[in-house]
Amino acid sequence: MGCCCDDCEKMMQPYMDGVLSEAQILEAQEHLACCPRCEKRYRFEVELRRYVRIAVEEPMPAELKARLVGLRGQQ
Repeated sequence: MGCCCDDCEKMMQPYMDGVLSEAQILEAQEHLACCPRCEKRYRFEVELRRYVRIAVEEPMPAELKARLVGLRGQQ
């Protein structure tokens, strides 16, 4: 297998974005299947993206917005 952890690290975000070639996708999948460290990192990144999507979609309570505006004015 030609993929090492450094290569996998470089390909992680493009892999998750779906912009790799078929050969690169297979290479990344093979590496993730046999490398617990990189597979754990991949699962972390997937969950992080999920939480970011949720945070962006949830409306911010008005009182929190007001507090943040107040903090910004204290600078």
